[in-house]
Amino acid sequence: MKLFCSLLSLFLVEVLAVYDNYMGFIHLTNMGIIRASRRNDLNVRGRSGANRLEHLIETMVEDINDELNYQNFCKICFLLAVPDHMEILLRIPEPPGQSKQKANLFFDKMLKDLSSVVAVDMEGGRYTYARTLEQLVNTRREFVAWYLKSIIGRRMLGESVRVDDIETLIANCRLLGIYFSTQSPQSYIKQVDIDSSSRTCITTDINDIQKGYRKIEGTWFEIDSDDQRRETLEAQLQRGNPQVRPHILT
Repeated sequence: MKLFCSLLSLFLVEVLAVYDNYMGFIHLTNMGIIRASRRNDLNVRGRSGANRLEHLIETMVEDINDELNYQNFCKICFLLAVPDHMEILLRIPEPPGQSKQKANLFFDKMLKDLSSVVAVDMEGGRYTYARTLEQLVNTRREFVAWYLKSIIGRRMLGESVRVDDIETLIANCRLLGIYFSTQSPQSYIKQVDIDSSSRTCITTDINDIQKGYRKIEGTWFEIDSDDQRRETLEAQLQRGNPQVRPHILT
């Protein structure tokens, strides 16, 4: 909490003087995302040297039973992939209020988690405030997408990776929904479901187009409506943007 208060005192008033609250919160959470991405020093999940941004993202997608935090997929998709599409927040019944009010509340929660979950130090350094909404959200998507590739590769790809419980499968499917939203934000994923019997991830975008993903003989494939294999998930990740690790000085 002390670190979070320091964050607010150092940056919030100054940033919000340049932007309105909504843009200011995007700027601040971008800073936290970028700084978290640079640190590979956590001992979590049975691993040492874990990346802080990866741990934050995994914590969010695994929070599937707490409606006050990240149970609703639309909330984490908004925060990580499409903060410029506030209409997605209309799909979240609570808390009541307009989309911009909800957005600012959710950004505030994310800022607190950057402090409490991954201990991001926001003191010192910054990047210019002369950025448009498009520039801010594109920066966010680049960082999130790059580290989602790493998470998905570690958690899902390869014959040695097993998913033995439904909650892990749900979390992994949510990772896919966020990743594909970073790649096509204009047709972002609005819903993620699973078919527990076949262990299939089903994503639905805002145009109601559904895609299925399933692990078959040790490899994740996109599958069509006839249950036939299409392109591998690994090939889709390799083709996705960004192609090189993003870097910004803050």
